[in-house]
This record gives sequence, structure tokens and C-alpha cells, in this order.
Amino acid sequence: MSRQLWLIRHAKSSWDEPHLADKQRLLAPRGHKVAQLMASHYASQFSQLELVHYSPALRAQQTCEYWLEQRSQYLKGSDLEVDLQISCENSLYTFRWADLLVHIQALPNQINKIALVGHNPAFEDLVNYLTGEDLIKFPTASLAVMEADLEWQNWSEYSACLRLFDTPKKLAERL
Repeated sequence: MSRQLWLIRHAKSSWDEPHLADKQRLLAPRGHKVAQLMASHYASQFSQLELVHYSPALRAQQTCEYWLEQRSQYLKGSDLEVDLQISCENSLYTFRWADLLVHIQALPNQINKIALVGHNPAFEDLVNYLTGEDLIKFPTASLAVMEADLEWQNWSEYSACLRLFDTPKKLAERL
């Protein structure tokens, strides 16, 4: 059975309050705008996901809220009903791809489509590791979607295909 992994990098965070701890930084005005843009554009596909895990960093939580809001808006006019499990996972507050891989490999196999909302450089490095792609940059608010015909515990180096990689800048240029 094919499994699909979405990586949603948090949107641009604010540095207006330098005294705040890293986990407490909120989205910048531009971050709010592009998070909504990306979430709105991909709402129909996102509505099919079964599980969303997000980092406890406030900027990741705020980004996740935009995606969940757009999913809800999309489903209002639809007959689709996909149960969605949502949880904040402390293990996603990491900047190391290997930590994310451990998280992925522990996912339940009855769930086939998941999203992680978190941070770079972990996301960029994880995409490179899993797909063999050489992403030069994984900008804030960007989305990568990978697939593999493997159970989660078997995801490993070069085991997945990159099905989609989009950034707010590329999306805005297409619209």
C-alpha cells in the first residue's frame, strides 16, 4: 500500500521580540499571508490526510492552524468525510533529519497519509535522504510530498519518490 508523507515547513517567523525563546516566536505578517496562500491552494489534497503532527513551536502551530482552517473550509462544501487525527509532538521540535526519520518509522501502518509541520534544516535534509533529490533550499511555508510503497518502519535512504515540492514564491508566480 502506498503511503504519503507531507512536510510543511512553518511560515516566516517574526524577530520583532528578540528576547523570546525560539519556541515562542510567532509568525511574521508575511508568514500569515503565505501560510494562508499555501493552505488554501492545497486544501483539497490536504483534506484527504488522516494524521497531522506539528512541532510545539508557536510558529509551527500557527502554520498548522491555517492548513486546518482551509481544510475545514474546503470540506464544508463537500461530501468528503476523512477522520483527521491531530497532535502536537515534542519530537518534531528538531533541526535534525534523523530525529524525524525515527518519528516517521514509528507511525502506525493503518494510517497512509500524514503531514508533519516543522522546521529546517531537518525537512530539507530528510527529503534529500529519503528521495535522493538535492533540494538546495526548503523555504518557509514550503511543501514537500513524498510517496513510497512501504510500511512506515521501512522508510529509509532513497526509498521514497518526491511527488511535489512547492514554495510560496513559485505558487504566487503561477497564480
